[in-house]
Amino acid sequence: MKRFNFTGRKKILRDDISIRLRGKADEKPRVDVSVDLAEYDLSPDSTVFLEAQWKTRFSREALGRVSRSVRKNDIVLEEFDDAEGLSFRIKVVDQTRGRLEAIAENIRPHDKDDQPDQNHKSILPVASADLSGYGALWRVEYTDQQATLQIEQELGGKDQVVRSLLFRGFILPAAMRQILARIVYSDWDPELSDPDELSTRWLLFARQIGAGVPDQNADDHEDWLDETVRLIGGRIGVRHQVIGEFDSGVWK
Repeated sequence: MKRFNFTGRKKILRDDISIRLRGKADEKPRVDVSVDLAEYDLSPDSTVFLEAQWKTRFSREALGRVSRSVRKNDIVLEEFDDAEGLSFRIKVVDQTRGRLEAIAENIRPHDKDDQPDQNHKSILPVASADLSGYGALWRVEYTDQQATLQIEQELGGKDQVVRSLLFRGFILPAAMRQILARIVYSDWDPELSDPDELSTRWLLFARQIGAGVPDQNADDHEDWLDETVRLIGGRIGVRHQVIGEFDSGVWK
């Protein structure tokens, strides 16, 4: 297997990349891609690739040789059933020397109206999954700088489940606490300098809702986690509805 030399690779700015989704939501995703490489001083013999990934599914499409502007339209991503949860990369590879010259990761696609794709707006995408072998009704899956909340498909359609009191009152706060705990008890950038990092996105979210950013040097973050989840629960705003359902005997 050929190994690539990552030394000295350049980072392609997201402002120089456009990935637009086409087609209907329930069809195989199709994308138009444009990459502006005029300012990167890359080898004209290198090849530009688009990579797409969701969980273990992966596709790679050659966009052509390096030039000032590399474009390719109506690329059908046959490996995927739809666009939900897809993450994209752009790579510039000198295949002769086995060298990765430049890269951009975790690129968010846009729709035909140049708006962020709805599947990528939420900080916590939700997906239906067969969790019968897992033994629980939900779990968080972490892939390529993305956390996805999987819910048992037998509970019903995803859109119906996420509107339910069971989901909003119990599953969602617990899942969000789990993600935040995973982040604060591991290494993360205290400067929050890269908004495409999973930890940065979630800690910026916590700061936005009023929880602040935890002390990275502290050994115990439980008080911060409890306060953050309390604020999340307030934003979800179903506490009184859930209590009312219990009082009415619906949950018995």
